[in-house]
Amino acid sequence: MLLLGYVLLNYLHLLIAWAEPHSLHYHFTTDSTPGAGKPSYQAVGYVDDIQISRYDSETKRVQLLLPWMETDINPQHWKNQTRIARYYEGRQQEITHDIIKHFNNTKDQKNGLVLQVRFWCLMSGDKDDHYSGYEEFAANGDLFIALDTFMSTYVSLMPDANKMTDAWNSRKSSAEKQKWYMEQECKTWFKVYLDYMKETLKPVRPEVKVWGHHQLEEKTRLHCLAYGFHPRAVDVKWVRNGKDDVPSDEMTPILPHSDGTYQIRVSVEVPTREGDTYSCHVDHSSLDEVLIVTLTEQDMKESKTGKQSSWLTALYIVISIIGLISLAICGFVFNKKKFLSRRGQPLKTEEGMEESYS
Repeated sequence: MLLLGYVLLNYLHLLIAWAEPHSLHYHFTTDSTPGAGKPSYQAVGYVDDIQISRYDSETKRVQLLLPWMETDINPQHWKNQTRIARYYEGRQQEITHDIIKHFNNTKDQKNGLVLQVRFWCLMSGDKDDHYSGYEEFAANGDLFIALDTFMSTYVSLMPDANKMTDAWNSRKSSAEKQKWYMEQECKTWFKVYLDYMKETLKPVRPEVKVWGHHQLEEKTRLHCLAYGFHPRAVDVKWVRNGKDDVPSDEMTPILPHSDGTYQIRVSVEVPTREGDTYSCHVDHSSLDEVLIVTLTEQDMKESKTGKQSSWLTALYIVISIIGLISLAICGFVFNKKKFLSRRGQPLKTEEGMEESYS
């Protein structure tokens, strides 16, 4: 029942994350390798998808990554953040020891253990009662415990974690303290951060490009590229004849650009039928309504030309490779004795490059 509740909780969080424009979250990582001494630890803070701070086990202090944070925010705040980061560092070391002690899949400690914790504060609107959050724990990439903020309890996500979950829940103040921080303490500084980052976090509309090509007589491959948008969350899909959703068979991850925007490509294979029309639908928070870009005959013609060109290029490359192999074989036959006499010396090729042989 608790596991089902957590699944439903995660689903609600996804809905909140889609509806709300902003999040404040921290990623904590402890890399514990036997024989390496003290575990390596780092904590990274984000507002939405923009990194704002960093702490690690070597510097022992919070490093601010945006200029205005040093000058415009009370230094006492960052001292408190450093204190909190050090607390989490010690906390993660204790959790790491418990995992190694109780988890069956970590009995072999030769490969070490990586503990990751994600701590989120979510804001679904401008009103104070629209704050929520969650916390989840992963060992070597596998989730094992999560905080259920509705019940103020920790939920075990695998049998090995049952003892740890029971121990944590026996200290009621632990889960309640985390929930209080998410729903109350986050508010104050979240609003301060957002006020300074209004321009940085301003939504940017996506650009969209569509194209396609005929793979076989009865099959057509369609591609939709949405790029240059911010924030990250986006929904991209293909629609047939303006009403029928076409499930995608290939979707790239949402990839970041160096300017802080994102891109994603969605591709589908569809039957080639006379009269069918296809359009790419893009839904993003920067848009007042869904952006619809329809695939035209010109898009297909350009794709065909590009495909023909790529085939010619591939054919040229194959012919060139065959020619180079033939020349290499001839060169080997005619210069075999010379090659053997110079073994171990740099050999000048016709292009002026040097190759060494042992």
